[in-house]
Amino acid sequence: MRKWIGAAALAWVAGVAGPAQAGPAGAEGADFLYLVEPGDTLIGLAERYMASPDGWRTLQRLNRVADPYRLVPGTRLRIPLNQIPEQAASARVVYVNGEVRANGRPVQVGMSLDESARIETPATGSVTLELPDRSRITLPPNTTVVVRRLRTFARSGLTDAVIRIDQGGADTRVAPEGGGVGRFELHTPMMVTGVRGTSYRIAADAAGSRSEVLEGRVGVSPARQARPVPDGRAMSAAAQVSAGYGVGVSDRGRLSQPVALLPAPVLLPPADTVLGPAFDAAWQPVPGASAYRVTVARDAALTELAWSGTTTDTRARPEGLPEGTLHLAVSAIDGNRLTGIAAQAPVAVRLNPPAPFTLQPAADAVRYGETVAFAWATVPSAASYELAVAADAGFAGEVALHPAAQPASALPQAPGQYWWRVRSVDAGGRPGPWSAPVAYRVEPPGPVPSMQDNGKTLQIGWPADRSANTGYRVQLSADAGFATLLADQHSETNAIELPRPAPGIYYVRVARAAQGKVPEPAAFSAPQRIEIFTFLMDGTGGPIGAGGATGGGTGGGTGGGTGGGGRIRLH
Repeated sequence: MRKWIGAAALAWVAGVAGPAQAGPAGAEGADFLYLVEPGDTLIGLAERYMASPDGWRTLQRLNRVADPYRLVPGTRLRIPLNQIPEQAASARVVYVNGEVRANGRPVQVGMSLDESARIETPATGSVTLELPDRSRITLPPNTTVVVRRLRTFARSGLTDAVIRIDQGGADTRVAPEGGGVGRFELHTPMMVTGVRGTSYRIAADAAGSRSEVLEGRVGVSPARQARPVPDGRAMSAAAQVSAGYGVGVSDRGRLSQPVALLPAPVLLPPADTVLGPAFDAAWQPVPGASAYRVTVARDAALTELAWSGTTTDTRARPEGLPEGTLHLAVSAIDGNRLTGIAAQAPVAVRLNPPAPFTLQPAADAVRYGETVAFAWATVPSAASYELAVAADAGFAGEVALHPAAQPASALPQAPGQYWWRVRSVDAGGRPGPWSAPVAYRVEPPGPVPSMQDNGKTLQIGWPADRSANTGYRVQLSADAGFATLLADQHSETNAIELPRPAPGIYYVRVARAAQGKVPEPAAFSAPQRIEIFTFLMDGTGGPIGAGGATGGGTGGGTGGGTGGGGRIRLH
């Protein structure tokens, strides 16, 4: 049976005197902890924190103080939490990424969340909450938490917060302004943590719970195996974890010894300015690492996550990033699944002027001929554009760059496979991000046919093409749009013989095509206009004065003639 020990969470502090270690110091069990500062008295502390100034007598008895006016700086005093007046408080949502929900409703920046709120982050989302004392809690993707307690000490304004993590994790910066903390506890099914002003992480999954301390000191106890202490309250076996160390609690409730966190990786710095919402991050491997945690945040404290993920590789590609100066952080994860110290680097992301929407050629389009026309949507904020064409999708090889004043361009290109993309350029000459690469292919134009008219058949031929190893498609039509086909045949060679139609104007075109495949209209050669003339025939059926060849092209050839002798038949 799962057992929660909210009141028994521990907040550990260094037991040395001095102002840096004095003042509000979190909670332990049912008590608020206070480290004595020079000039403190029991009566003054009772007036500052407790419901009644007479509470100093309780403090004297509980802490075995001989003289209420003479307290040793740096010593630890307990103040019962049930004698500290409190008032309701709220957490403010300061950052949202993705479809985060609280109590089933969408979460928005500026929203207030009260005690008992249940917060869920999706696989690609995160949220950051800020408590009244400016503590921040960042919930990464796939996290579910419940705010079990959220109040403030009525007289001092210190926060009393207990948050349960059902799954996922949390990154915290507690009391960042150094004023100390009343109570700040994070619970998982297997772990309870309590802190003073510090920065640390906690995570929970089926294998157990883990916590890594980045700044300050954290007390960690298992949520089970409580043992009694002399005053009758329950206190768990606990570990005191300092900065640079991590600890875990197994799924059986066993608390591990603190271990040193893996060092920060050596980052390979990204470009000073990243054009577009994605970039490639890379780093050198860390000995002992089994994986890496990669985050990109909007702030250097890494409390507002724009992207996060894990990888076993030494590179990652954060995507969907906002514009502005962001912060890349990479940490190594060891065999105990503890996340190490983060290496950080700033990344400037520019998304404006935005990339145009590409129009043509469309994805996987085929263009026939020696010139390719490009077109894209107008970007109002763009003063000009830049078109790039490459023979590889990554634009890693030779790239042809072409400036364009308008959202269109036409370029001569040899047959082959290509990719194109375009970007906007502002009035200051600064480019924005590239559009996504678009693949297209250039094929040679259809072969131009020529024709011989022998009076009985049309003999159509065209230049041989070694690339057309599947044959050709020949079409003859009575109109230039080829709506009415008189012939539509396949030829394995570069010639074909068709029945001679009646005298008139006709059009012929040829395309490279396999047997049974009808090419798209653009694959054909330009329609060639031909004119079939009337022949005068002799009594044997032979043409009289038959002319020579009729040519293709935009004008038809001449054919036929008149002759004498014998019986003449007009065809």
